[in-house]
Amino acid sequence: MAFQSNGRKGVIRRIGADELEVVRELALAIWPGCYRNIIGPDRVDAMLAVLYATDALEKEMLEDGHVFWVARFNDRDVGYASAYRDGERLWLKKLYVRDDHRGHGIGKGLIEAALGHFGDGARQLVLYVNRDNKPAIDYYLRSGFTIAAEVPVTMGPYDFTDYMMQRDM
Repeated sequence: MAFQSNGRKGVIRRIGADELEVVRELALAIWPGCYRNIIGPDRVDAMLAVLYATDALEKEMLEDGHVFWVARFNDRDVGYASAYRDGERLWLKKLYVRDDHRGHGIGKGLIEAALGHFGDGARQLVLYVNRDNKPAIDYYLRSGFTIAAEVPVTMGPYDFTDYMMQRDM
């Protein structure tokens, strides 16, 4: 799927298990900036080690039915997303874009890729976001999501409180 922003070309592509290292490398670059002030650098490193180990990503893809996409902009991988379908709900599990590439429509393009793949018959697009991640919450609110619930979440060895956000389709 191709897209353009400010006259520059980008592409979003679905990836296979053999390219999950790209997702891991992007997470290592993006996560510290997103979460160091929310959950602390020590937790970021520990969570990255567990959640973004290549075998964990491969399990999500091959056993749990997650589909992954990578956004490439000006010959550089700049973001990724993953999603899966559960009944009438499309779960957006991961959506991350490098700081220096936000505001170019890449997040929107990644969401559209998930909708294009899974959207037929889905009635809601749903995700979890850390309740202290104001930039992400603001982005989702601008994208038509509402806060549906506050939920306890365990990620790796840590417990958090997230918002479940949803957008009717």
